[in-house]
Amino acid sequence: MIIRVDDLQKIADTLFSKLKKNVGLEIDISKDYYWNISDDELYNPYQEPKTLTIGQLSDDITELQRLLEKDETISYDIKRFAEVLKAISLDFVF
Repeated sequence: MIIRVDDLQKIADTLFSKLKKNVGLEIDISKDYYWNISDDELYNPYQEPKTLTIGQLSDDITELQRLLEKDETISYDIKRFAEVLKAISLDFVF
């Protein structure tokens, strides 16, 4: 399965525009800690995950905000961003 990065960017722009319109410029995320399933187990629906760790949204957000100051992007930032988006998706409906 292939998806174009440009398409992802257009989709994200559309979703963020809708979020701004319906929710505003700030979002209060009510949750902080979450279960994290190892990458190997996350996409293996044939076995129940055995390795669970705890993630923290406030830590994810803090780490992502450093990108506002300087471009020190690491690949794990995409995962952090996904966790924040997942939390937002649970709290808000368009």
